[in-house]
Amino acid sequence: MTQDQERELARLRKELDEVDDAILDALGRRAALSKQVSALRQKEGASRAYSPVRERQIIERIEQKGAGDFPKRGLVPVFREILAACTALEAPLRVAYEGPPGSLAHEAARKRFGGSAEYLACEGPRAALELVAREHADTAVLILESSKEGLLQPALDALAESELKIVDEVETDARIHLLNATGNAQNVEKVYAAPAERAAAARFLANNLPRAQILDTRTPAMAAQLAAEDHGAAALGGGTIAELFGLQIARGNVADESGEHVRCAILSPRPSARTGHDTTAFVITLDDSPGALLRALKPLADRDLNLRRIQSRPRTRPGEDGRAYRFFIELAGHVTDRALVTALDEIKRLVRQVKILGSYPSKS
Repeated sequence: MTQDQERELARLRKELDEVDDAILDALGRRAALSKQVSALRQKEGASRAYSPVRERQIIERIEQKGAGDFPKRGLVPVFREILAACTALEAPLRVAYEGPPGSLAHEAARKRFGGSAEYLACEGPRAALELVAREHADTAVLILESSKEGLLQPALDALAESELKIVDEVETDARIHLLNATGNAQNVEKVYAAPAERAAAARFLANNLPRAQILDTRTPAMAAQLAAEDHGAAALGGGTIAELFGLQIARGNVADESGEHVRCAILSPRPSARTGHDTTAFVITLDDSPGALLRALKPLADRDLNLRRIQSRPRTRPGEDGRAYRFFIELAGHVTDRALVTALDEIKRLVRQVKILGSYPSKS
């Protein structure tokens, strides 16, 4: 490198330092303003429950404005972390999720709420909702739909029996990485893996680490913990597992086939406000009789309401005569829209039960 090039490099690095200082100053100003907003909300007695509308407005504005040469796909994760950190100035948002640490629900929750939230693992959907209902958590994240299994009945049953409302949704993909302390895959002598991860990456292990000893563990979290304590060892797990145990990604996306895609529901005690581009989910229970479903859906068609999803399952309650069916329905619109209000009023007269699960911003 010539002297002129070295001087130019030094100048550019100095400018980068100045830009970094400006970013730090801006973050400090944003944190101060967030504290003022929080203090004002506390005076007004505003609920701490998660509401996505303001966050969605901020993210949409950031995406539309852009940041010059900075990649657009990198803006949202950066600003979600900033928003989460500012929210945590009052107290960390407490997020309950189903499954163990590093589960897909945990991955989805961290994708939405960032690294500043407090995450609470729960054994299943009902346990996560119960934490929020008892005010031990501010919001809950449940896997609602899977690319492999479709809509998940345990989640639907838990939602139908809860007073919490769906206020948002978040999607994520299951990715399996080879994780270790150094980020170097060449020195791996053994791999700790839970059964599902080991099976999903069997071809990768055979082709790329044929001499490595494969050791079974009960969970990906246990595999990561053992790898973090064992020199020359690696683990199979997702990005959240890597962060939890201080590991690095030595090889990314090592699954033999593309991973599972899930859609998660975010639950809160307080309903989401209208955005103008919303989806509403509700459940109806009706008798097993000819034409029952057609009659129940007619009020929606009469008002040109766009049905986006419907799924059924048999449901017979103890002590009830006959067989009943429960239908999970998603359609375009907010539960406060006049057309939907009148349609639901009419449907209530035609079915056994209507349960509103919530309205939330549509993805597009």
